[in-house]
Amino acid sequence: MKRRKSHSLRLVAWLIPLTAIIGTLSLLSYSAGLPQLVRFENPAFGAWLDNYQFYFMEGAATALGLLVGIRIGAGFAHDGERRSRVAVFSLIGAVLIIAPLSHLCAMVARLGWNASSAPVASWLITREGYLAGRQVDKIAIAGIYFLKTAGFGLLAGLALAAIAVILVTGTGFRRTAPFSGPMRPGAQ
Repeated sequence: MKRRKSHSLRLVAWLIPLTAIIGTLSLLSYSAGLPQLVRFENPAFGAWLDNYQFYFMEGAATALGLLVGIRIGAGFAHDGERRSRVAVFSLIGAVLIIAPLSHLCAMVARLGWNASSAPVASWLITREGYLAGRQVDKIAIAGIYFLKTAGFGLLAGLALAAIAVILVTGTGFRRTAPFSGPMRPGAQ
């Protein structure tokens, strides 16, 4: 008998590739300098894109990490109904914290990036030539930053799912009959 996925888990599964696509496009746009090309055709849109593409990249990376963490964390609930509830509670929590969390994950992802990447850039420039090597280096730096931001978002998503698992399984919050514990002494 095939298990049927709940609607909330299907939503999470659908949002994961969407955030990955948005993040990849904004990563490539940011690292390749696409707004400068867009400004020739549409200066207002090019300026807007230049101002906000980095936020698209860090927001999509954080959302990708959160959604993957929620998807993994929902698997810790042992039945389909609880798994669905864990996903719903986690998604509600993710919507509430995505804006401040994206800035926090991006700030933490910037830590540790120092001059140790200079040999990689030098090797790329030597191998590919100056222009192509610098471009590949920019894409690599932005890609690593994207993955680090998504990784910190993943930890937050797992934490949200863990809290939701505790709330759903620990409190007995489900659609079945309410908890019928022991009666008070003297009660009939």
